[in-house]
Amino acid sequence: MKGTQSSTANVIRRAKACNTCRRKKVKCDGRRPICSPCHAFNLSCGYQDVMDSRKRDSRTYVEELEKRIERMQEQLESMTRSGIGIQRGVENTRRSRSSSPGQSVESTTDYREPEDPADGDNIPRMPQVPPDKGLHPSAENDQSIVIDSQDGKMRYFGASSAFSALTNAKVNGLETQPHTGNWRHAAQRSAHPWQLSNWIPHVLQDGLERRIFEPLPCKDTTVQLAREYFATFNQAIPLFEEASFMRSVDRQYSWNPDDSASWWISLNVALAISYRERAHASPGASDNWKRSLGHVKNALNAVVDVFLRNTDIAAVQGLLGLALYFQGTPNPQALFMFAAAAMRLAQSIGLHRENASGASPEAEQRRRVYWIAFILDSDISIRVGRPPVQDIEDYDTHLPTENPPDGRGVLTIDGTRINYFRLLAQLAQIQRLVIRQLYTVTVRQKSSDDVIERIKSCEDALLSWKKSIHSKLQPQRTFSCKPSYFLQHVLRLHFAYNCCYSNLYQVCVFQANAIERSRQGTDENIAPIVSRSLDAARSALALLSHVHSFGSTYKWNIIYFPAAACVPLALRILAHPTHSDAGDDLSMVQNVVRFLTSTSSEEPNTYVDFILGMCSDLERSARRAFMTAQPARHHHPATMQNNENDRPSRSGHGINQNTVPNFSDALPTSLGSTSAANMGSTHFTNMVPQGPYSDIGFPESSNEVDLSANWQWSLPPFWNWQDLASVAPLFSVVPGVDVPEANMPDT
Repeated sequence: MKGTQSSTANVIRRAKACNTCRRKKVKCDGRRPICSPCHAFNLSCGYQDVMDSRKRDSRTYVEELEKRIERMQEQLESMTRSGIGIQRGVENTRRSRSSSPGQSVESTTDYREPEDPADGDNIPRMPQVPPDKGLHPSAENDQSIVIDSQDGKMRYFGASSAFSALTNAKVNGLETQPHTGNWRHAAQRSAHPWQLSNWIPHVLQDGLERRIFEPLPCKDTTVQLAREYFATFNQAIPLFEEASFMRSVDRQYSWNPDDSASWWISLNVALAISYRERAHASPGASDNWKRSLGHVKNALNAVVDVFLRNTDIAAVQGLLGLALYFQGTPNPQALFMFAAAAMRLAQSIGLHRENASGASPEAEQRRRVYWIAFILDSDISIRVGRPPVQDIEDYDTHLPTENPPDGRGVLTIDGTRINYFRLLAQLAQIQRLVIRQLYTVTVRQKSSDDVIERIKSCEDALLSWKKSIHSKLQPQRTFSCKPSYFLQHVLRLHFAYNCCYSNLYQVCVFQANAIERSRQGTDENIAPIVSRSLDAARSALALLSHVHSFGSTYKWNIIYFPAAACVPLALRILAHPTHSDAGDDLSMVQNVVRFLTSTSSEEPNTYVDFILGMCSDLERSARRAFMTAQPARHHHPATMQNNENDRPSRSGHGINQNTVPNFSDALPTSLGSTSAANMGSTHFTNMVPQGPYSDIGFPESSNEVDLSANWQWSLPPFWNWQDLASVAPLFSVVPGVDVPEANMPDT
């Protein structure tokens, strides 16, 4: 039986009497190498020891049997669903061929629920971003290998690995050779004694006691917190599968709890997020913040153990959970590191390659976990301009199911149903397309005409994605919707889309300058794209009025987007201070500066201080250009601030003002004169988050909590682990203005 070597071992049972004394039936004292009777009568003395099997360790053996039974049940369920799906697919194919013989039909083995023709809220379809050829190799030519260990751990080896030759004899022309099957299955046989990553020095091994910083709550509280997590955060970002997670929770409070580091991280991340959501719903319950951070500390205590030992999907889920948690904190460094580690770990177990069992819930969960890692990777890459971890040409995992049977990832906002998670994955693909087409090093070698065509293709992909959303929830300038817990996720989706779109402005301006220098003219195709990219930036800044309703962590989650969206608007004012929307754009830029000032005051000494300095100087430069071009408008509220005293005070935030570039020094003194349109200044105010949402039931804060003893936790107790300025916007060349390079920190 497989795996019994670890739980049983042969031991020697020493004989109590020698063979001579036993044969003569005399008393033997058992001395060795010769007993006393044999020594006295000078007889030969020998002992016959017996090899005996040690009894199994009952707890380890039972735990091993439970794991094997669970895996067998999952395999049986997967085979049953796969068989039903294949049979239905064959029947549908036959019917389609009989009705239209010349039309090819795709197999319907996807993990999806049957569509209800009476349902009027069907999710609109959007064609997937077309990948390059060769992205989806056939299984016949795939030389990758995935090794499944007996404890659920996995290892993936790609085609470039020498061991991948063991997977496909046909590719190597050895299908007719004798004894081929022996070495083709050698890798799978070797996985049983090899525990993949079990070796670790004893001094580096930490027990469960060292992981506990915040004790786990009682079972009833844990179950309630888990249910709240699946009803709120996990509904939008389906990181865990509810049924298997709740079974693991029941086991955690049984006589045989799971002591793996990956499960420990996953459990504490879910509890931390649940406590955080409670803190947002009831700001007065200060203990929720402390408990949330305590469970994050529990998870961090097991991270090293996961890096050294765990290679299962639960480890990827735990790291992604930590990345998602730190996405809403003042320090994005943890987000970068955990997201990158999660993607690497996902690749090490083959999540980036489509599994053969495409119709099973387990395969769908693998896809969801991978796409969460892909979404974070793309979001980070386009925000900070760093290369992504996942190669765009080396994955073939299918998109999340359009109509999942469990309904995870599907949100209902103001009576409209959308597959939020699938839309998020599709937007991540478009972000990767934009990065590859416009921001890689090889783009510098392309001609201006080629780059313009790339810009158009990226814009077409963005517009196609927007059209796939219900018209009521599409990104737009005046977006309004009923308050709901899940509205924050849709707003962040709009922020990401608008900022990705507005980034086209800088590329268009740079190419327009290049064309103007080379041809002594302008390209008429660029002007509409520039106009629409500026409208996207204005749409992003118009969403600031909704941010105050979702708590402080949400502000840290989206703080990059308004700062990035104000850059093209300010640069447009510097280049054309007399355009019709200059006044309104300047007012929006000033609102962003107020928003950053308010957020920075809540948590000083973070990277937002640097961004605040950059945006403040950019706003002041744009305002001076606007005032110079339109002297008659000096009395306007947007331009009446004093030039020397309008910079936000940052002396207490650890910012050296000498390191902040002053863009106004490089501006011309005269930029023309015309009248500007009337504009209104909407002042951003830092409002207290609202109470619990009507669609989500959070428990009320207990009256027994001593708020006076924990007054310092009334605001989110975030800390700055490391000075970091990682998401500062990049400024492009403005026609006629030489902008000095900013002293960007090393991130």
